[in-house]
Order: sequence, then C-alpha cells, then structure tokens
Amino acid sequence: MQQVMVRGKKFRQKILKQPSKYLLILGLLGLTLLRLVLSVKAAYYVNLFAGYDDQLFINQGNELLRGHWLGDYTTRTLSKGISYPLFMALGNKFHLSYGIFLGLFNILASSVSALALRPLIKNRWLIASIYSFFLYSPVTFTGEYSTRIYRNTIVVPAVFLVLGCLVGLYFRRKEKLKIFAPWSIGLSLIFPFYWYIREDSLWLLPLLVVGLLIIASAVLFENTRELKLNKPLLVVLKRIKIRQSQLIKLLLCILPFILLLTTHSVLKSLNEDHYGIPVVNDRTGGAFGQVSKQLIRMDDGTDLNETNSKIWVSRKALDKAEAVSPTLKTISKKIDWIYHGSTWSKGEDIAGDIIFWALREAAAQAGYYRDGKKTEAFWQKVNTELANAYKKKQLTKKKEIYLTATGDGKHLKDFPLVGEFMKSGWDYNVFYKGYRQANDTTVGPEEEVLLAEQLLHHSFSNNWRDSNKSNPKPIELTKAAKISNIVIRIYQKIVPLWLIVFSIGFLLILFGSFFSKSNSSTFRGLLLLITGLSLSYVIFLIGVSWFCSWAPERRDLFMMVYTGGGVPVIQWIEVLALVGIFQLPRIASKVNKKS
Repeated sequence: MQQVMVRGKKFRQKILKQPSKYLLILGLLGLTLLRLVLSVKAAYYVNLFAGYDDQLFINQGNELLRGHWLGDYTTRTLSKGISYPLFMALGNKFHLSYGIFLGLFNILASSVSALALRPLIKNRWLIASIYSFFLYSPVTFTGEYSTRIYRNTIVVPAVFLVLGCLVGLYFRRKEKLKIFAPWSIGLSLIFPFYWYIREDSLWLLPLLVVGLLIIASAVLFENTRELKLNKPLLVVLKRIKIRQSQLIKLLLCILPFILLLTTHSVLKSLNEDHYGIPVVNDRTGGAFGQVSKQLIRMDDGTDLNETNSKIWVSRKALDKAEAVSPTLKTISKKIDWIYHGSTWSKGEDIAGDIIFWALREAAAQAGYYRDGKKTEAFWQKVNTELANAYKKKQLTKKKEIYLTATGDGKHLKDFPLVGEFMKSGWDYNVFYKGYRQANDTTVGPEEEVLLAEQLLHHSFSNNWRDSNKSNPKPIELTKAAKISNIVIRIYQKIVPLWLIVFSIGFLLILFGSFFSKSNSSTFRGLLLLITGLSLSYVIFLIGVSWFCSWAPERRDLFMMVYTGGGVPVIQWIEVLALVGIFQLPRIASKVNKKS
C-alpha cells in the first residue's frame, strides 16, 4: 500500500513538472476517442440494389468468410478490386464492428502520417496538430467517403498510409536499418492493398517509383563522402562501398514492388484455381479488356466521335465489329437486346463505359459468364478477329488522343471540357465543396440487409426502409452526423487562411532551397516532395476528369465521387509547406525546445 502511495506521489510530481506533456496526451486521447465514436455512431447506409457496387462488395465479403473465394463466376465476380471485400471480411474475423474497424484504420493512417515528419519536427504540440488535421479530414466525414458501404471509404486512409510511409522513409533514408526498415515494410504492406481497392490506382505509381529511386540513391552513396561525379564512371563506382546494412536497405527499397507483383501473382493463381482464368480483373484486363480497347478505337464510319464525345462505342461500331468477327456475331441477338428490350438503352447509343457492362450482360444472356475458361476463350477469339480486321484494313482507328487502354479518346476541342472537370475536382479537394453527411437511406431486400448486418456487425434498422411500403418514416440526421458536418464547416471556413499559410511556407521552402546555408538539404527535400506530390495530383486530376467528361451534366456528382483520393495529397502538400515554415533556424530553435 505504501509503495502504491509513493508511486502515486511520484506520478503527481511528474505531472506538476511537465503539465503540458500530460495535457497534450489527454487532448490527443480525447480527440482520438471522439473520432472513433463518430465513426462508430455514423449512420452507415448501403444500396443492395446496386448490383455492380454496394451489393457486389457485400456479397463478396460474405463469400470470403464462407471460404468460397469471390463466389460463383458471373459478369461481376472479377470486375472490381478485392481490397474492400477483404477489409470487411477481416473486420468480421476480428469481431469488430465496421465503424470501429474503419475508425481504427483512419486513426492508424493519421498516426503514421504525422509520425513520418518526426525527424523534422521535435515539438509534440505541432506533431499532434498535424495528426489532428489528418484525422479530422473533411473527406473522411462526407457521405460518399465515410457512411456509404462502398470501397471509397478506405481509399483516403490507404492513400494517407502510402504517402505517410513514403515520406517517413524519405526522411529516414540515412538512418540505421532498424529505423529504416519499419517504414519500408509498412509501405510494402499498404501499397498492394491500396492498389487493389480501385482500378485507377496507377496514378500513385510514378511517385512511388521516383521516390524509392531517390531513397535508394541516398542509401547507395551514404558511406561515400565528397564523391565527385565529374570523374570517370569506373572511378566513381570503385569509390562506392556497400555494407551489409546498405544492401538490406536497398532490398527494402524494392520490397514494395516485390510484394505488389507477388500479390498480383497470388490473385491470378487463385482466380485460375476457382474460375479457370489467370487474370486479376476480367473487365479491364484479360481478353475482354483487349476487346474493349479495340472497340473504343474503332472508327464507325460516321462523325459521331467528333460531334458527341459522350459515346465511346456506338451501335454502328458494334455492327462493324460483328461484320468482321464471326464469334461476336454469334451473340448478335443479345447485342440487339441491349438496345431493344434491356434497361441499358431504349434504342439510343449508350454513353461512356456503360456499354462495356451492357456488352458483358449480353454475353451472359448468350450463355457465357458461367464458366471462366469458356468466357475468356470467347473474348479471345473476338479479340483475335478484330485485330486481324485492323491489320487487313477492314477496320480503321479513330484519330484521337488516348490516356489509357480502356479509356475513351479525346480531340483537342474536348480539352476545355476536361479543364472544367478539373476545376470542379479542385474545388472539392481544396475547398471541400459540398462535403457533408446526410440522412441517407439503406435500401434492399430485408434478407440481404440482414446478411450485410452480419458481415459488418452493424445494424441498419434506423435507416432501412422497405421499398414495398408507401410513405416511409423520414430519417432524421443523427447527432454524429451533425457533429461531423460542424467539423466539415470548420475546415471549409479556414481554407482561405490555410492557403495563405501554405503560400508563405512554399515561398520559404523555395527561398531556402537556393539561399539557406545551414538547412538547404532539408528545404530541398521538402521542395522535392511537394513537387512530386503536386505532379501526382495533376496526373490524378487529369485522369479522373478525362474519364468522367463523357457526362457533363453529372460533372459535379462524378468529381465529388471520384476525386476523394486527391484530398490526402492536397493535405500532405499543405502540411509540408507548413513544416517548411518551422525549418527556419530562428523559428525552429523556439518550436523544437523541449515542451
């Protein structure tokens, strides 16, 4: 008893000596707990009539739990990434509710991102502020990226983790192996997970490749002082001394790519075992992906592609494809069904990439998409016949500019429209335009809702409405949603001030990179990261805008739904600019004092 009293007295003395430290800990715990509570109490909703989206992921999550891989082979089975169903299944296995698991994922992402900057910032209060800034990011509260049971909810924390691990690794590139390794391993684990959330994950790859090359170069030359690169290459190479720890660090630099390729191979193998086809995604990849590429580039003999950028593949293009592909001709009646008899069209050309979903359904109507091998062989024959027709000049290609294999091409006259979409995306990512939580409804058959509840350990009873009943009771906005919307509004209001701080920070970094005598390497490192992140964001925004511009009337909706992954990049750029301010010697000496 006396020992307990003595320990209690010592603890109180510690608090009195460093009250700010314990106040900070309490504050951080409070903010973290509140964020977790908001995640747990969030009014999650799901649309179980959305067979290609919400319903698909719920079904695949349940199939994973049953040990049936992704379920029976259909047009949808291999059409999207596996990370989100896996995320839901893991949460179930850990006996955690969806809200807790998602909340912990966001907390982990914010923690890693803040700790990544620890080599530059010693002040605990500043690190805590950066952690809180990431943790309460408005995009993680807005419905599409928080309360909807859809893959977008894990995009933002996954991007935060990828960037956090990469930045953390960069600032520890000269550290000992035991400090360097955890950041590389973390990056190696999160990057494959991020890669298979969506099909458009490519935009972060250039940043990762260049970043790891720079880090690897620093590792390679870390023991070579005053290396003069103007000497003959052989002399330079002879002076490079590689220790065992350096070699391990170099291997750790390529580990993210090794694990990504390994994951890809494992998924291909599993899909081959279950469905007979060694592909990860049979919509954007495999034979169907090649057929899509052939169809998109086909000149249908009209000026439609010049007058109507909404149409990726016209009905006349499909007619021409049938004329040169006997295999595709075998499902001609089902292709007619798309335009006359299905919900896809009422006779008019189908806009955007929706034609490919319709074409897959037409093949399913003809008896395919029950057996993977048979389906892949069918599309492979179609692809070969179309390729031969191009070689024989029976088909010609449109004169357009293409960014991706299965994406639509553009003319120069389309660029202003793409620019309008980019402006819309910028407004969402920088100014958090339109972000909010609403009183959304869960819809779907009761038995499917129950299965979703079992998977997620979450009840939809408060917002599920039976579509067969008229005049359903209106759904009230929850207290958690109201608090979330307050957080969003606070961020929206401080954006102008925050942009001023960013501008000052960026100018200081730019100035310090060229004129600082004592800290130029740090400033240049920050400038390098900001430049890399900015270029990645531009690639991301162009890619999303290019894809979405087939629907000008839905510009704002599409850009809100598809650009959420850009918010972590913007916030990282802003934080790095802020960090630049605190690298000024006079400010750094005050801020980094023991507090």
